[in-house]
Amino acid sequence: MPGDYGYFGKGLSGYVHYMQAVEDSNKGGGGKRPPSGGGCLTSIILLFVIVLIIVVLLF
Repeated sequence: MPGDYGYFGKGLSGYVHYMQAVEDSNKGGGGKRPPSGGGCLTSIILLFVIVLIIVVLLF
C-alpha cells in the first residue's frame, strides 16, 4: 500500500512523522552509555596486580 506508513499514519503526515523518527534514531545520543574508561584488558591487568600483591604478601 503506497502512502501507508503503519504506526506513523498515512499520506504526507505519516511520511513526515516517519522521517522525523528515522532522523532522530540516526542522530544517536539516546540510550547510549558514555564510555566507562575501562575495558576488559584493564580489568584483567587490575586482577593480575591484585593477585600478585596477595601472593607477595603471603610469601
